[in-house]
Amino acid sequence: MKATIAPALSLLALTTAAAQAQQPVLNDRVAKSMPSTYNQPKCELKSGHFKVSSGATYLKTGIETDVQENKERVWENGRKVLTEAIQKNGQAQNGAAWYYLGRIYLSEGDLAGADSALNRAEKLAPQCVEDIRAYRQNGWAALMRAGNDFEEQKNPDSALVLYRQAAALNSRSPLSHYFMAKVLNEKGQPDSAAIHYGRAAMAGASSTDTSEVKVRNQSAFNEGAIYLNAKKYPEAVKAFERYVKWAPKDPEAKRGLAAAYRGAGQTDRAQALEQELIASGAGASGGAAGGAGAQDLMSVGVNLYNDKKYAEAAAAFEQVATAQPNNREALFNLANTYLAMKDGAKLLPTAQKLVAIEPMSETALKLVGEGYKQTSKVDDAVKTAEKVLALPVDVKPADFTTTASGASLAATATGRSAQTPTGKPIPPAPVALVVEFLDAKGGVVATQEVPVPALKPDAMHEIKVAGQGAGIAAWRYKQK
Repeated sequence: MKATIAPALSLLALTTAAAQAQQPVLNDRVAKSMPSTYNQPKCELKSGHFKVSSGATYLKTGIETDVQENKERVWENGRKVLTEAIQKNGQAQNGAAWYYLGRIYLSEGDLAGADSALNRAEKLAPQCVEDIRAYRQNGWAALMRAGNDFEEQKNPDSALVLYRQAAALNSRSPLSHYFMAKVLNEKGQPDSAAIHYGRAAMAGASSTDTSEVKVRNQSAFNEGAIYLNAKKYPEAVKAFERYVKWAPKDPEAKRGLAAAYRGAGQTDRAQALEQELIASGAGASGGAAGGAGAQDLMSVGVNLYNDKKYAEAAAAFEQVATAQPNNREALFNLANTYLAMKDGAKLLPTAQKLVAIEPMSETALKLVGEGYKQTSKVDDAVKTAEKVLALPVDVKPADFTTTASGASLAATATGRSAQTPTGKPIPPAPVALVVEFLDAKGGVVATQEVPVPALKPDAMHEIKVAGQGAGIAAWRYKQK
């Protein structure tokens, strides 16, 4: 995707240039934002040359002149005399010459000229930095307000033009690039959006202003998220690392950074960060319906399980299962992790909780049987094996979706070759299931009965059931 970024930005730059040529009124916003009365520099600044003094006089005269044509003529003379002083009279290192030239450009609304001249002035007359920034800020604010207005009018292209001009006039503020990134992202240009989120983060890197710090941090996070979604893992690592330095207690960013580490092949770093998240209990409860915190912690557990870090994976799943005791996925993953650890004492009660949620699951019943075996409860293991043999269908959940007003469950029932403990075949028979939709505390919100027809071995039947009611967070079923 990198190959497409430069042309996209070039096109936008051309669009900006065209807009400036066709709509000089955009620059008038900056010109009109300048003080209507002449202000002496608020810093110690000596002209040092008569042409520089003349330039300052031309600036003052233009500001104090009421007729626009006269203003333009006076400022043109001021530009000429200051340019001559710089180019022909040895004043290229005179900060005052660049200062007055920059202020004339601002008064005319010439953003490129103002930015170039004022940059030189800041370097040559550092005592005037704050004074210069105040003038820049006036023009920047006028452009940002106009950009916001265009956004409200659903005119993102014009908003982008103004935000770009604002960024050129005041590169120290993260807001210009932040708003550019937001518009570009909404226009479906995430690559360009990520670039400007990154620039916003860099612009605000040393800021102490509360609002700018907030924008800076959000920009760094958004940059990382875009790169992570695009599977540009090294870029995502860089962005999230920068953000985590600024917001070290944000678990969501740490989860993003861990995912970026994994994508970039830095497994050890990912594992270390994931274990830190588990130790901190990062968002296990995840809200009433099993929100992002729990889901991310589950992903951490799955990664650690796949890395054969079973104890660490179990710790992640345990947090979710404790916070959400009816979370089928958490119990299923936890039981399988205990199985891999050969920890029968923990496997058995976990598998039993799983069977209480899905009693016609062959896998769940077998996990109970393994728990009995590992705890040397032979008779119970045999009885469980007999239940598995006699199971008429194997029900496997496929999807569970919650909304503000209800939930839906999809599952698949597959016919089995059921038989008695002596090996006698048990003919297929219909089954009635009662599905209960539960709230976060385990209370029943809605109930739905589902018929499952008699299924021959390996025959499949789709189960779809919905429940109405607010706050549904989990499900379970039982045989009627």
